[in-house]
Amino acid sequence: MAFKLSPAQKARLKRDGFVVLPKIVPADLTGAAVREINHRLGSGEHPDKDAYADKKDYLSEYVSTPAVMSLTRGGVRDAAESLLGAGRIEPLTQGQVVLRFPAEHDAVEYERLIHIDGLYSNKDGLYTNSKKPLRYSLCAGVFLSDTPKPDMGNLTVYPGTHRLIAQTIKNSGLGALKAGIERSLPLPPPVQVTGRTGDVVLFHFQLAHDKARNDSPHIRRIAYFRFWHLDAWYDRSREYLTKAMIDPWLEWPGMRGVDEA
Repeated sequence: MAFKLSPAQKARLKRDGFVVLPKIVPADLTGAAVREINHRLGSGEHPDKDAYADKKDYLSEYVSTPAVMSLTRGGVRDAAESLLGAGRIEPLTQGQVVLRFPAEHDAVEYERLIHIDGLYSNKDGLYTNSKKPLRYSLCAGVFLSDTPKPDMGNLTVYPGTHRLIAQTIKNSGLGALKAGIERSLPLPPPVQVTGRTGDVVLFHFQLAHDKARNDSPHIRRIAYFRFWHLDAWYDRSREYLTKAMIDPWLEWPGMRGVDEA
């Protein structure tokens, strides 16, 4: 593996549940992906909106095109394997391209939806009507536009909630959060994640997150890739889910022995 997280980056990930890796994806790959996205917007090809997409908010599309999937070459895949284990990740078949458009005017409000993907929300893009949670192990978000400051449509995270959720489930079981993250937990202050084109944000599946308004004049572009550890992919039982959520690093051999920063 050509790329591994530094001890400081791993410590940040363990403490906060997320970390930003600068300049991981080269410009030729981000440029090709942005060109494809812009072509689709200009051609009038409106992607299917997932269950979490708001028609007045952003478009979200699951795609498997070469330009999008190439974003995971090299550093992104290396980083995931350095954390979840070489050869222990289910092959990726698609990414999620998410566009956050500028707010129409200052008075526009957005619906806050603090959630974990596939859990405790019937509006996020991984929810299934089977009532079985559809979660993953690690999410990697590739910045396809510069997002250097808050209120540019940023991914918004609640640092440390992966640990808080683990303790809550350990004490009271999975049902303790069925009322929703915001209603069930004393949440820390949110952090709007910033970065530049080619940067990558990694975050734990159990980290509570949301979105921010976009008060900038630019479209915020990001491509998310969700990595499944093989154990999570093949064992969808409630028993295994409970075990993994009580021990957030169960599927992460690359995080064993790491102390929080």
